Amino acid sequence: MKKFLFALLTALLVLFAATAVGLAVIHISGQPYITDVDKLELVESSGLSREEIMENYNAVMRFLSPFINEPFDLPTLKYSQSGAGHFADCKPIFNGVYLLGAISALCLIFLARRKKLSPSLLRISGAVTLLIPSVFGVAVITFFDTLFVKFHQLFFNNSDWLFDPDTDEIINILPEEFFMHCALFIAAFWVLSAIAQLARGFLQKDK
Repeated sequence: MKKFLFALLTALLVLFAATAVGLAVIHISGQPYITDVDKLELVESSGLSREEIMENYNAVMRFLSPFINEPFDLPTLKYSQSGAGHFADCKPIFNGVYLLGAISALCLIFLARRKKLSPSLLRISGAVTLLIPSVFGVAVITFFDTLFVKFHQLFFNNSDWLFDPDTDEIINILPEEFFMHCALFIAAFWVLSAIAQLARGFLQKDK
C-alpha cells in the first residue's frame, strides 16, 4: 500500500509537470489554435481576416504569459471591462499551473537523484498516469459542455466569463471547440509522460 501511494504521488507530480509543459507548448507554438482557425472556419464565421484573428489571439496569449505584466488590450476588437476582468482572473490560474508544474518537476528531479523512482514504481505510476488521461479524454469528448460550465463555476466567482459577442468580440474567435482541443492537447502530454514512465519501468530492472 505504501508503494502504491508513493506511485500515486509520483503520478500526480508527473501530471502537474506535463500539464505545465502542454500549456507552455500551447503558449509558444500557437497550436492547436493555428489549426483551429481553418478547421473551425473562424475567418468565415467572424468576418475577420486570418491575420487579424491571429493578432488578437496572440494579444490574449501574451497577456496570459507569466513573463508579461501589461494591461489587457486587444489590437482591433472591442472588449468590455468585465471581459478584460475575466482574462485578468485567468492569469493567476495560468501562473499557478506553471508554478505547480515547476515545483513538481523539481520534486521529480530530486526523487530521481535520490534513486527513489525504481522501475517497479514507475510501472505503477505510469499505469496511473495513463489511466487518468484516458478517463479525462472520454469525459471531455462526451460531456465537454457540462465540464466547461462547471470549470468556470468552480474557478471564477462571477459571470464575467459569459461573454456578450457584441461587447466582447474576442469570443467570436474563441469557440468552445477550441478549448476542448486545448484540453485534449494537454491530455496528449499526459499520455506521453505515462508512456515514458512505462518504457523506463519495463526496460530497466529493479536492483
